[in-house]
Amino acid sequence: GDTRSTYEIGEDALHYESDDLFAGGIETWQWNSIAEGATATMAGMGGRGGPDMARWVPASMEWLMLSRSAAQPAGQAGDGDKPFMRVLPQGPDRDALVNAVQARLGSRWLGEGLPLKEAQARMKITPTTFGTLKVVGLVVGVLASLVLLILVMGLLLHPIITVPAGFIIGGWLVRRGLNGIRDGKALIDAPLSKIGSAGLGLVKLEGRAVSANPSPAGITGLPSVGWDVSVKLWYEGDDDSSGEWKQVAARHGGSMDVIELEDDSGRLPVWLKDAQLVLSPQGWVSQKDELPARGIALLDELGFAWNGSREISVTEQRLAPNVTLYVLGTLDERRTIPEPGQQNALERLQHLWHTGEWRRALVKAAPGPARYIVAVLIGYLDLVSKVGKGGERVKSADASEPPSLEPSARLVWKGRDGRPFLVSNQPERAALAAWDHRSKILAGVGAAVLCFTVYQIFEVFFGR
Repeated sequence: GDTRSTYEIGEDALHYESDDLFAGGIETWQWNSIAEGATATMAGMGGRGGPDMARWVPASMEWLMLSRSAAQPAGQAGDGDKPFMRVLPQGPDRDALVNAVQARLGSRWLGEGLPLKEAQARMKITPTTFGTLKVVGLVVGVLASLVLLILVMGLLLHPIITVPAGFIIGGWLVRRGLNGIRDGKALIDAPLSKIGSAGLGLVKLEGRAVSANPSPAGITGLPSVGWDVSVKLWYEGDDDSSGEWKQVAARHGGSMDVIELEDDSGRLPVWLKDAQLVLSPQGWVSQKDELPARGIALLDELGFAWNGSREISVTEQRLAPNVTLYVLGTLDERRTIPEPGQQNALERLQHLWHTGEWRRALVKAAPGPARYIVAVLIGYLDLVSKVGKGGERVKSADASEPPSLEPSARLVWKGRDGRPFLVSNQPERAALAAWDHRSKILAGVGAAVLCFTVYQIFEVFFGR
């Protein structure tokens, strides 16, 4: 996962905390103990013309580096004899930290973006390295873990495990699907509610999306509450008749956490966690469509030229402000929505899975040196499975927390017991048709799982 870091700029010292597995912890560096400072960069994996890697694998890496003055004892810096070489935080925090350190150091600041090796040599910083035995041990441990993981997966596929699991999962999916079909049919003729007078419970609302800070969409540049862009390349198959589109990059912008819906009777926040967004996509294919200039610039930045040399497909989905939205969800008071610490075990597991926090939790739970093996194993599997998807929008931990509102404030959210939660810029019937289609797929998948489970039972008792 991503390295998280926080810092505090004090009058006398820099306080820095990082959860980096290899070089983390809390450190305090007195300003008068620092001889020189700089930021250093090194090229990472991927980059222009290549598929997006997993989001934690940057195309370039950047560190804040500080060296200690020989006139100051090591202990005064607060971190023993270790050099200070820490990954910089992302976004505005990065600029704020670098500007603050530069202002404190003055002439002792060497500059930004120095090549890593040059910065290390100039500042006489020797990076912490793994010895050969540790590297060999790490490789052996990861390979052994992969073998163990394959064996465990084989055991989990034994009928003793799959039969009861199949009945539980299949039955749950069928139930969710049938309930969704029932809810969709019951709601299709229900009247729309006014935002200012809607009663608590399942509601149908229609209004315009409100955004104080719209973001220009990545391809069209049109104002958007939030937008997502995917880029795919056409790969030929083994013969002329086969081939497939493969995603190589994605980008997003704006916020898909909370929106506000407004009609002539009032305004309501809509918490989008776990909402089914039914948005009309807009697509372009090279050699067939003319891509807006903003989209051509984005593709050029990614290294995929829109010049006909390769067949490229670009899709943009955006939630636009000031357009009519249809919302089907549960209207509740803020006090009735559980806080993250009040979630039950299943909800906590869902939170860990949806946000990707399970990776960090699993590494943290591993004992001592095994953390390195677990981290590298997860990183390897993540790297293989997320090629081309590193730039997609992720469900952050902040987005999973209910919005800060007064206890009596009303908002629309997913509700409980799997009730419908739709947000769409399409007409009501089109949105409900999408919900009905999703429900039928759930029911169909559940029925298939149950059928396969019954087949397994016959195989066990009557098969040869």
